[in-house]
Amino acid sequence: EILSENLERVTQGAILSRGLSRSYGDSSLPAQASDKVVATRLANRILSFDAKTGVIRCEAGVSLSELLRLYMPLGWFPPVTPGTKFVTIGGMVASDVHGKNHHCEGCFGAHVRALRMRLASDDIVECTPEKDADLFYGAIGGMGLLGHILEVEFVLHRIPTSWVWMESERVPTIDAFIGALNNAAPRWPMTMGWIDCLTQGNAMGRGI
Repeated sequence: EILSENLERVTQGAILSRGLSRSYGDSSLPAQASDKVVATRLANRILSFDAKTGVIRCEAGVSLSELLRLYMPLGWFPPVTPGTKFVTIGGMVASDVHGKNHHCEGCFGAHVRALRMRLASDDIVECTPEKDADLFYGAIGGMGLLGHILEVEFVLHRIPTSWVWMESERVPTIDAFIGALNNAAPRWPMTMGWIDCLTQGNAMGRGI
């Protein structure tokens, strides 16, 4: 694994990029021990931010935790966040992560405006929904198979506060659980639930 703050230089000839190692399974492990893998976490600069529109551009190694530290106090929040803040923005694109607001906002890729990438040919390209659209949409959720993500441009959302108002409900069965989620979705921007997978009989699927 090669650690560098210059992704454009170090990804030349590399097989994979690796962020903060939160991927499920072995998606960021090379097939051969001799393959060159680039660690992106030092490429962590914010390149631009528009305080009127929320459009931000950053290097792929910026962590979600750093983004939250910098922009939540200013009233901005990522449109979609996964179950951990210890991931990189490049990894969020490659995995097209979803959050608890999937029913309202979709996956993270729906909010990406542009990608700067190094392709397998070693060419550096800028792709958007209008320019090289097939590459752009293929890279979102593509797990790095189409190239190395170097920079990401996406949109932050305005938030009135960093506090979260939460309401919880105990449900007795799996049918009630599904019904509760269906009832909550139109009223709440984020919904989630936990199911007791061990209980049998009439209480199977009970949860919160």
